[in-house]
Amino acid sequence: MKPRHVLISIFAVLLFGFLLSREKIDPKLEMETGNYYFNNGAYDLEKAEEAFRRALKADPKILWGHYQLARIYFVKGEKELALEEINKELEANPENLRTLYVRGLIYGSSGRLAEAEADFRRFILWAPAEWAGYNDLAWILAKEGKYADAEKVAGEGIKEAIGGEENAWLWNSLGVAQLNLKKYNDAEKSFRKALKLARNMTENEWARAYPGNNPEESARGLDAFKIAVQANFNTAVDRDGI
Repeated sequence: MKPRHVLISIFAVLLFGFLLSREKIDPKLEMETGNYYFNNGAYDLEKAEEAFRRALKADPKILWGHYQLARIYFVKGEKELALEEINKELEANPENLRTLYVRGLIYGSSGRLAEAEADFRRFILWAPAEWAGYNDLAWILAKEGKYADAEKVAGEGIKEAIGGEENAWLWNSLGVAQLNLKKYNDAEKSFRKALKLARNMTENEWARAYPGNNPEESARGLDAFKIAVQANFNTAVDRDGI
């Protein structure tokens, strides 16, 4: 091969490689891939994280990008990274107030109760028909020792949220508040309702409430919830032991 032809061939190879390296990443496709691996068909947190990062590399402000990364880190117990990512989502997409719910969970699990309370209250104002905001606000208020407020919020969730009347979590939260207020008869009734609903709950229903969690843990999570509600009910009935 003549030197000129060799140079042309080398140039063609280099150009082809350059074009491949410049191949445009489709951020929406990467988000779909991440969501698939984040318990929307499969469960692989590493592959999901990689896909979300590729999406953000192509579009740093893509909706749900930092949000989903925050959820992954939260599930993995990496709370500082989770908080960093959820704040980035709120900064990039301030209209996405669902971010407040996830940040409330992060704050609450980190002992930053006042901040968690503020976020859950804002979330409820934004999504008053969703039960989770009421339930987790009641959880935070109970941790703060504000049992009367927790009772009020759980009761509001039962009345205002879609499906609230048939929500085991809300009835259990209501019972916990009432138990701490020494309203034993009311607590017993609330726990009885929660226990009945929990016993009839399926693993799929449990998993829908925790979509980012490992599906293999759904059975254990549901069983643990039933045991906790039963223990709460027993405590309300056995008042002499309080």
